[in-house]
Amino acid sequence: MTGIVPLSALTHARLRFDRSAAGATRRFARIGLSEIALAAADMPLCLAKDGQTGRFNLIALMSLIEPANLFVFGGGFQGTYVPRAALLGGFRLDPAGAGGLAIDPTDPSLGEDGRPLFDGDRPGPLLIDIAQGLERLVADVAAAQALVDDWAGHRLIRPLALSLTKGDGTVHDLAGLYTVDEAAMRALPDTDVLALHRADRLAPAAILTASLAQVERLRQLHNVRFAPAITEYTLD
Repeated sequence: MTGIVPLSALTHARLRFDRSAAGATRRFARIGLSEIALAAADMPLCLAKDGQTGRFNLIALMSLIEPANLFVFGGGFQGTYVPRAALLGGFRLDPAGAGGLAIDPTDPSLGEDGRPLFDGDRPGPLLIDIAQGLERLVADVAAAQALVDDWAGHRLIRPLALSLTKGDGTVHDLAGLYTVDEAAMRALPDTDVLALHRADRLAPAAILTASLAQVERLRQLHNVRFAPAITEYTLD
């Protein structure tokens, strides 16, 4: 993301953080290992390939074809869980910034509403919480990356085809998504299955597969707010 600047009491003394607006423009969010079961209660979880590294990232989908987060409306995030990358998306760790943080000034969570970032010319308690939250998120995402790398090493990742049909007859295909290959998992040697089980790599794979049922939730949220409606979809 461009436009990231170190946080400064001189420049940003009056800036506030509005939790209810966090993630409003994010169509997906990377999630950490500990978030998998929580995010799956609301969102389809899948994988997307990083264009620079070629590795697969674990993400939660929060949008289908619209340039907005389908869960953010009516004054807040309408879900049982807010991915931490969405909640804290306006901040980055930066030792050169106040409180060890940098910000994206264009993020919708940062503005005139919400809790103040500064107490006078000093970082307020909120900034301490945000910095600690980001540190935990970085470690948690790294743990999720190790999980996904393990799946990739066992060739357990396949492309996911998601095709949406709208009420006007047009079809929109979401490209670049991947999921766990259940057939490849069933074909693994017993020794590999046991090793994956002991490393706690199998249960998250099952949650990912089950979470794809939440595409229907996204379709419903789209149809409440946008036209033409999505009349049907196919997952393959």
